[in-house]
Amino acid sequence: MVIEFLTFNVPAEMREKWKSLDNEIWTTFLATQEGFVKKELWQSSENDGEFHAVIWWKDKQSWAAISSDQITKVDKGMGEFLITPKMKEFLVLKEYE
Repeated sequence: MVIEFLTFNVPAEMREKWKSLDNEIWTTFLATQEGFVKKELWQSSENDGEFHAVIWWKDKQSWAAISSDQITKVDKGMGEFLITPKMKEFLVLKEYE
């Protein structure tokens, strides 16, 4: 399992609309992709403008199968609310329940 960890800094006046569009545009798109497991949106307890999209993928190949053309097209749906995130990748070594 691979985690795509995106950090967005969202200005106060954009937050509600940005969260709504992120769900409507990006989460809806991701849910149609092979290997997508789930997505969580976290808000920093230290900075209320910092959001983390935590996207779980079955494997790196599934994530990498999304083309740059697809990303560009989905990004356009965000319109003026498009924010370029900082990206990190994590590998799930073990799950505990």
